[in-house]
Amino acid sequence: MINRFRVQNYKALRDVELNLTPMHVLIGPNDTGKTSILEAIAAICRSVEGPLSGVFPDGWSGRELMWRRCAPHDSVGLFVDIVPEGISYSVTFVFHEAGRQVKIYGESLERESATGMITSFLSNSSDSETWPFRTAVLHEFGLDAGEPAQCNELFQQLSGVRFHRWVPDLLALPVGEYSRSRFGLEPSGFGLALCLDDILGDDRDRFEKLESCFRAIFPEIKQIKFRPEPAFKVRAKSPFWTPMLDPADGKGLHFKLAGGGTVPAAQMSDGVLLVLAYLAILKSPEPPRLLLIEEPENGVHPKRLEEVLMILRDLVAEQDRTQVIMTTHSPYVLDHFKPEEVTLCTKGDDGAVNVRRLSESKTVREQIKTFTLGEIWTAEGDDALAQPIDADEEVAS
Repeated sequence: MINRFRVQNYKALRDVELNLTPMHVLIGPNDTGKTSILEAIAAICRSVEGPLSGVFPDGWSGRELMWRRCAPHDSVGLFVDIVPEGISYSVTFVFHEAGRQVKIYGESLERESATGMITSFLSNSSDSETWPFRTAVLHEFGLDAGEPAQCNELFQQLSGVRFHRWVPDLLALPVGEYSRSRFGLEPSGFGLALCLDDILGDDRDRFEKLESCFRAIFPEIKQIKFRPEPAFKVRAKSPFWTPMLDPADGKGLHFKLAGGGTVPAAQMSDGVLLVLAYLAILKSPEPPRLLLIEEPENGVHPKRLEEVLMILRDLVAEQDRTQVIMTTHSPYVLDHFKPEEVTLCTKGDDGAVNVRRLSESKTVREQIKTFTLGEIWTAEGDDALAQPIDADEEVAS
């Protein structure tokens, strides 16, 4: 689990450090860096998985992603501490003045050993299309085969990030086969029918448990079914957030109702599809190490939202593998979190993002025994939550 994350010079994140929990939520006004934080966390995870061209979201060129388009010699820095493994990893990126060109300026990996010693590898200046740290370390230390154990462990801890901004209409679409990871969904949610069919084909017992959990929330639905029908597939080199789709033969998602009859996914509510998408991700044979979610409340009734959050928390506790970090504008979401699990994002006069955990908020500390976090946030607002605890109060506590 990532318990500390720091980012420098990425968009409005001039220098931001967060202490994270197994489930964590980012709140604050619009345009205060919440999405940028998720993007930066996803970037450091993707930096160990594949080519540098896929690390950052689409739609940028030159130094547009850098804090006020820093000078050419400045870099975007990303840093994580991972527990309980005792791993610290950092990577810095530099961008060319034009085009979509990015390269590694430097990397470091530290791992606390059983003897208490720190093992550290450093590498510099790489624009390799493979994992730059791995390539540099193997070359520097003359290793002809295999990979250092530290690199393998870091890869296991960071790879497999999922970043979702759900589009319910795309969740409902029939899906044809296309190049993708097994059990995978597009960031928008497109591919749900194929993801669920993958789970059914891999492990029927697992699928039936998923279906049983789904029916407990929606008892009016008796069975999840798949039918061959005209469908869509993602076009190669489709944009990161908005997939470009082509016609294809495939399978559609349908629901057999307890009262009789079967209806296609397109006729079900957004809440039904969103709950099913969460179950598909977290109950798959390969759940992600890190699940990043933008505004899970969109399209979900507050009661259903409570059930979704309970599912997420139960599954995180049960499997001890997946960490969930989300953004929200909903006080209903906040009601299900503890102060130490919530970070408030605001902007200073210079336009740089500032962060504060609600466990460090004077207003929250004064009111938390009487009101829920959602109630405090609604009544007091962001500025009040941003007030720090007085130094004298901190010492006294």
